[in-house]
Amino acid sequence: MNKKILSKKTVLIVDDEEFMRDFLSTVIKQVGIEDVLSVSGGQQALDIILSRSEPFDYVFCDLQMPEMDGIEVIRHLAAIDYSGGIVLFSGEDQRILETAHSIAEARGLNLMGSLTKPVSLESLYQLLANHQVAEKKSFWSAPEVSAEELRAALQAGDITVYYQPQIDIKSAAVKGVEALARWHHAEKGMIPPDIFIDLAEQHQLIDAVTESVIEQACRQGAIWSAQGRNFKVSINLSMDNLHSLDFPDRLAASVKTTGMDIKNLIFEITESRLVKDFSTCLDILTRLRLKGPELSIDDFGTGYASLEHIKRMPFSELKIDRAFVNGAHSNGTARAILESSIHLGKQLDMTIVAEGVETQKDWDLVAALGCDLVQGYYVARPMDAEHFNVWLEQR
Repeated sequence: MNKKILSKKTVLIVDDEEFMRDFLSTVIKQVGIEDVLSVSGGQQALDIILSRSEPFDYVFCDLQMPEMDGIEVIRHLAAIDYSGGIVLFSGEDQRILETAHSIAEARGLNLMGSLTKPVSLESLYQLLANHQVAEKKSFWSAPEVSAEELRAALQAGDITVYYQPQIDIKSAAVKGVEALARWHHAEKGMIPPDIFIDLAEQHQLIDAVTESVIEQACRQGAIWSAQGRNFKVSINLSMDNLHSLDFPDRLAASVKTTGMDIKNLIFEITESRLVKDFSTCLDILTRLRLKGPELSIDDFGTGYASLEHIKRMPFSELKIDRAFVNGAHSNGTARAILESSIHLGKQLDMTIVAEGVETQKDWDLVAALGCDLVQGYYVARPMDAEHFNVWLEQR
C-alpha cells in the first residue's frame, strides 16, 4: 500500500463514542493518513461536508448513533451526491452491517467496505489497500463504441469466442466449457462484453452476435469431439434471442452445419430475465430441449424468477452466481444461500455448477456442499481456443 498517496487523503470519522473516535483516528494515522477529523453525530458531519469546497476522501461512519443513525447518514450522503469513499462499521449483528452495505451500494455511493467493531489495524490496512487497487483500475474507462462499429465487427469476424473450463469437482476432469463472446477492437482495444452485448440488444444485433458465437463454438466443439474430447459447450442466450417461435428450428439447422453433436450443447438463460413473456419463453425453450441441447439457469440467486417458473421450465442445470460462491466460507448469509440453492437444484435433479470459484477455500466449500462442477479463476481464466488447447495439454 502506498503511504505517500494515503498521506494526502482526508478522513471524516462519525461516531458518538469518544473512545472509538480516538481509537480510529490513531489507527488511520498509523496507515499513513494525516488529515483526520472526527465528529460525534450525523448532522454535524453533514454540516461539515456541505461547508467544504472539496469532499473528504473517506467517511468512516458508525451505524448505531443517537438522533441520526448511520442508515440516515447514508441516505443524506446520497442526496448530496457525496463522491468520496465510505466505510461503515458497527458492533451490531453482522447481518445488519451487510444490509447497510447493500443500502449504500443501492444508493450509488462509493462504498469501500464495512468493518466489524473492534476495528483492527490489519483489517483497516487491507481495506485501504484494496481500495487503492480499485482506484488505479478506475482510471481506465471502457471505450465508447457505436452500433455501426459493432455491425462492422460482426461482418469482419472480429467477435471471437473465448472458453472457460468447467471442472468435475470429484475427478478434477474437464467436463465442459463456457463459450464467451469477446471483441478486440483494432483501435480501441478490448471492449467489455457487458457493453457490446447491451449495445447489441438495443440495436437488434443480438441475434447476429449469438449466431456468430454459436457457429464458432460449435465448430470448435466438433474439433474437440474429433480429438476424443466430448466437452459440453455452454453458450449464453439473451431473452431477446427468444422472440421467434422458429428459433429452435433455425438453431438446430445451424448447429448441424458445424458437425457438432447438438446434445453436447448447453444454453444458459439468466434467471433475472426468465419472467419476460413466460408462455412464449416456455414454448421456445421446451422445443429447444426437444432438439437435444440442455438448458441451464445462469446467475442463480441474483434474479426474481419465482420457484414455480423454475420448476415448470425444462432446465437440467443450475449455475450459482459468484456472489454466493466466492468468499462464502466467511460469509454466513452467502453460505446459507449457497447451501439452499444446491439443495434446491438437487431436489429438482439438476447438475449444480458453482461459478466464481477463485480460492482453495471456495473449492473446498462447494465440494463439501455437493456441487458437481466448478468454474472460475482458481481453475482458469477464459482463453481463446489456441491457448485453451495448450492449457489442456499442460494439465
